[in-house]
Amino acid sequence: MKKKTMKQRLVEAIGTRKVIEVIYRLDDGSEFYFAVVPVGIFEHDGRCYLISLDRCDSGYALDIARIVTVDDYWADFSLCKEFDTGALENALFNKGKYIDGYIMVTSEKANNPEKLRMELQGIEAEIKAIVGAPKESDWVEVPVETDREKLKELLRSRRYYLNMMFRKDPHGRERFVAANNRLRELTDLMYRKGAKVYRQYLAAGVDGEFDDDFMIDASLRFVYNSGDSVAVLGDEAYYGSDFGYMINVIYDLCADSPLAGASFSKGFRKTDRPEMSDRELELDNDNDAFDWSELKITVPELEGIKICNAVNAMCVYDNGYSVPDLLRMNDFWCEVKAIYQHICGQNGERPG
Repeated sequence: MKKKTMKQRLVEAIGTRKVIEVIYRLDDGSEFYFAVVPVGIFEHDGRCYLISLDRCDSGYALDIARIVTVDDYWADFSLCKEFDTGALENALFNKGKYIDGYIMVTSEKANNPEKLRMELQGIEAEIKAIVGAPKESDWVEVPVETDREKLKELLRSRRYYLNMMFRKDPHGRERFVAANNRLRELTDLMYRKGAKVYRQYLAAGVDGEFDDDFMIDASLRFVYNSGDSVAVLGDEAYYGSDFGYMINVIYDLCADSPLAGASFSKGFRKTDRPEMSDRELELDNDNDAFDWSELKITVPELEGIKICNAVNAMCVYDNGYSVPDLLRMNDFWCEVKAIYQHICGQNGERPG
């Protein structure tokens, strides 16, 4: 199979809407690390450049010939529908600053909350025109015939603007820490309950008459039940979002998404014993041993906070929840299910 060129790999990265990690060779021969959103490929003065944005929304023109390696960062990104790649290219090559082999231009968009708010409200108006009025006083249902991909794209743009505004929220970081801690505690609780139920099964022993298999299935997710599922924090005027309506729309659109929170499954293993530790049973919350840092690419003000898996799943993956949405989530469901399975054919024959 023919090896892909660096340009071909970058074109694919742009199409997959993934943040990428780039190792780049500077003028002195040393190598520098970037985590960037790839926007496009542009030729200038005989060189081919990767046009990209960083987590602070600054623009970069990276000479593709200097890119040593590129890897997916496993974080999705979205650009507002009005994003003008041509304007970014023009700014880079006419106003940008050359620094050790790459060109950089700083965006001022993040410093203008009023403009962000106006654009956000325009996006939400378009979403409301697509989805329509609530069928009940506090419940919105996305019509079956809706162009869901278009709606998801609008929701990604909405998330972008809200996260940009969150970066200037004086109380945002404090509220984020509280929400992040709560979700980590709920995830820990979910794992502890799962371990307790599994040990009870091990202690009772396999019921040979029925049990062909046994498993624990657990999930932690936000549920929209009514207007009370969305908290009022007092800063709604700053953001200008209709949070109740929009969070309802996202929930209805993505209620079955496997990436809407934390979850785990644990199947029965004959070698397991009740006296084994949670770690030995693979029922400890090892996911939160890591700092899920993808969100910090677009919201660098969260640097220094160890982000839990549930927050990462809600605010990074392709469901549309922004950080300000997360802070208003007021209805978390934590479920642990014990599943007993009996499997047989028409002749009564059972597996194994």
